[in-house]
Amino acid sequence: MSTCPITISETEVLVLKAHHGDAIIIKTFDASGIPFNIVVDGGTAKTYDEVLKKELASLPTIDVLVLTHIDSDHIAGLIKFLKNPFFKPEKIKQYWINSSNIKFLVSGNSISYNQAKTFEEFLITKGELKDKWSEDIYLGKCPTLPLGISVEILSPTADVLDKLYEKWPDLSEEYSKKLKDVFISTIAVSQITKGTLEDLASVDFSPEKTIMGDLFNSSSIAFVLKVPDLAILLLGDSHPELIRNSMVFNGYSTDNKLKVDFVKVSHHGSLNNTLNDVLDMIDCDKFIISTNGGSSDNKHPDRETIARIVHHPERKKSGYASLREIYLNYSLKQVENKAGTLVDKDDFLNGNWRLIENVNIFKL
Repeated sequence: MSTCPITISETEVLVLKAHHGDAIIIKTFDASGIPFNIVVDGGTAKTYDEVLKKELASLPTIDVLVLTHIDSDHIAGLIKFLKNPFFKPEKIKQYWINSSNIKFLVSGNSISYNQAKTFEEFLITKGELKDKWSEDIYLGKCPTLPLGISVEILSPTADVLDKLYEKWPDLSEEYSKKLKDVFISTIAVSQITKGTLEDLASVDFSPEKTIMGDLFNSSSIAFVLKVPDLAILLLGDSHPELIRNSMVFNGYSTDNKLKVDFVKVSHHGSLNNTLNDVLDMIDCDKFIISTNGGSSDNKHPDRETIARIVHHPERKKSGYASLREIYLNYSLKQVENKAGTLVDKDDFLNGNWRLIENVNIFKL
C-alpha cells in the first residue's frame, strides 16, 4: 500500500530568542508542497540549550544549514548542536558555510582561535559531509534548490572571501575577542537624547569601517529567499555598503525595488549596518530585529537604525503611505534594559509605524 508524501502550504519563519545573536528556522515547502527546512545560524551557546535543541529535534530533516559567518553569537549554538551525542549527520542535506579553511579550537562548550581544526575538519569527524559542502557561497552563485524555492546571494563577494582567508592570521587576535560572550553589567544609557527619529534619519552617514576594513561582517552570507508563499531578505551581519553595491549590480534601484515580505535587519540593528541607500531600494513594510539588547561590547539596536527604517528618503517621499512594522524577538523592556531607552511615545506621532515586541513566529 503506497502512502502520499506529506505536504504543507504555509511558510513559518521562526526567529528564536538567541540572546544577542541570530538563530532562525524557516519551515517552508517547494512547488509540490514538499516540506523544506532551512536553519540560519545557531545563536550563542546558551541558545542551543534554551530553545534551539528542541526546535531542531522537531525537524525530520534540515535541507540547508546556513552559517552566515563565524561570530560566536551565530556559530556557538551550532557547535553545541554538532557536538551533541545524538547529532545525526544524515539529517542535514546541505551546508552553506564560507569558513572552510579558517582554524579554531573547539573546547568544551566554547570556541577559540588556536591551531587545531577547521570547521570543515570538525564536521568531517562527525561524518557524512561528502557532497553536502562543495563550494563557497557568494555574489553570483546560484545554489541548487528544488523547484519553487530560489535564493539571490547579496553577500559576501568573492574578493571579500579571498581577503578574509588571506588576512586570517592577522585577524585571529581580533576574532578571539569577538568570541567572548560577556554579559552587560553597566547601566544602560537612554538613546532618546541622540535626537528625534526624523533628524537622525536625515544625517549624512557612512559606516565606521569600510568593507575591507570590516572583513568579519563583510564576509557574512546575506540572501533573498523566495518560496511559494513569501519572500524574505536575510541580511545576517552584512556590511551595508556591500549590500548596496550588490543590489545595484543585480539591477535594483529606487525605480526597480527589491520586493520582499520581511527583512531580517543586519547585525541586530546596529547603526553601522543599515543605510538609507539600501532601504530606498527595498519594497517592504515588515522589519525584524533579532537581539536581547546586546553584549557589553555591542549594545543593539541603535536608535539611528529605527530612524532610518521609519524615515528613509524614499519612504518620506511616499508620504508614509503604508503602515511600517518593526518587530523585536524579545520584549522592549528586555532590550532597553541593555541597549537603553530606544523610543518614546512622541516617536510614534509621525511616520505611520508601530513597534511590535516579543514576536518569534512570522507568516503571511
